Amino acid sequence: MDFDFSQEQYMFQDTIRELLANALTMEHLRNGATEELWEQLAETGVFALLTGEADGGLGLGFTDLALVFEEFGRALVPAPVAAAIVAGGVIARFGTPEQRAELLPGHGEGRLRLSPAFAEAGTTIPSAMTATARPAGTGWTVSGSKILVPDAAAADKLLVALRFGDDELGLALIEPTRAGVALREQNVLDLTARYHEVTFDRVALAASDILGGKPDSATVVACFDAAAAVAALQMTGMAARTLDEAVTYVGQRKQFDRLLGSFQAIKHRCADMAVAVDACRSAAYYAAWALDEAAPDERARAVSMAKSWCGDNARFTCNQAIQLHGGIGFTWELGLHLFLRRIKCEEASFGDADWHRERVIDATLRSMELTG
Repeated sequence: MDFDFSQEQYMFQDTIRELLANALTMEHLRNGATEELWEQLAETGVFALLTGEADGGLGLGFTDLALVFEEFGRALVPAPVAAAIVAGGVIARFGTPEQRAELLPGHGEGRLRLSPAFAEAGTTIPSAMTATARPAGTGWTVSGSKILVPDAAAADKLLVALRFGDDELGLALIEPTRAGVALREQNVLDLTARYHEVTFDRVALAASDILGGKPDSATVVACFDAAAAVAALQMTGMAARTLDEAVTYVGQRKQFDRLLGSFQAIKHRCADMAVAVDACRSAAYYAAWALDEAAPDERARAVSMAKSWCGDNARFTCNQAIQLHGGIGFTWELGLHLFLRRIKCEEASFGDADWHRERVIDATLRSMELTG
C-alpha cells in the first residue's frame, strides 16, 4: 500500500514554496505581511480546495492540503490565512445551501475573509466555553467574549463557537460590525499577525446565522479538530525550517579552524532534531488523513497525538536551532525568535499538550472497552 503523497500534491507544494519564498521574506515578517500575499494565495486556489465541486470548489480534503499547511509553517504565513481555510472547510461541510451559496464563492476567490473565534480567557477547548446564546423572541442573543481571534478587524464574518442554552454547542456567523460587537487589538507573542479580543454584548442572532441552521456540537468539534491538526502541520513546517537554518549555519561557521558541523556533539544534536521533525511529519500527516477518512474516536486520537507531539518537538527543534547559532541566535535581526514565538502560540491554541494527551488516553480506553 502506498502512503506517499502523489506527484500532483508534491508539485503543488513546490508551487506554494516558490510563491512564499518571493512574497514573504523575513523583512515582510518583521514589518507585517503584505496585502498582496492574500491575493497571490487566492490565485493558487488554496481557499477553494475544501469547497465541494457543486459549490464551485475543488472538493479536496485535508490530506491534499497537508503539504500546503507545512509550507505555511516553513514560511511563517500569518495565522489568519490558515484560519480562514479551516473556517471555509467547516462551512463547506456543515453550512446550509444558502450559507454555502452566500459565502463560499467569495471565500474561494479570497474576497471574503473568515476568521474562527474559539479561545476564551482561561480556556481554548469547547467544553469549557462560556460565551453563550440565549433564546430571545424568534432568535437568540449572544453574550460573552473571545480572545486571540486572528485579525478580526479585517474579517467579513467571524465563525464563533458558542454555547446555546446550557448544553448544546454550535457555530454562528457574525459580522465584526454587527451591533453589540466590540473589538480590541491584543499584544501577543506572535509578531507576524494581528489578533483581537471580541466582546459580544447581547448581540442579536437569527437562525440563518447559525451554521447548518441550528446548533450542532458536531460542527464545533469538527472545526476544533481541523484547527488543531492544521496547527500541528504548521508547527511541523516551522520545525523543518529551523532545522534547515541550523544545519546551514553549522555547515558554514568555523571554530578552532573547523566547521561547527564537524564536531560530534553538533552532529548528534542535529540528528536529534531531524528525528523530531520526521516524527512530527508522521503524526501530522496521519492527523490530516484522519480528518478526511477516520471514525470520530480515531480522528480525535490522531489529531490529539499530532497536536501534542508536534508542539513539544517543534519547540525542542527551534530551541536547539537557536542554541546552535550561538549568540546571534537570540538577535532580532536573525528572526529565529519569530518561529519560537509562533510555535508557543500554536502550542497553546486549540488545547494544550496536557489536554490532548488526556484525550488520547480517553480515546484509547474507549476503543479497548469496545474490543473487550
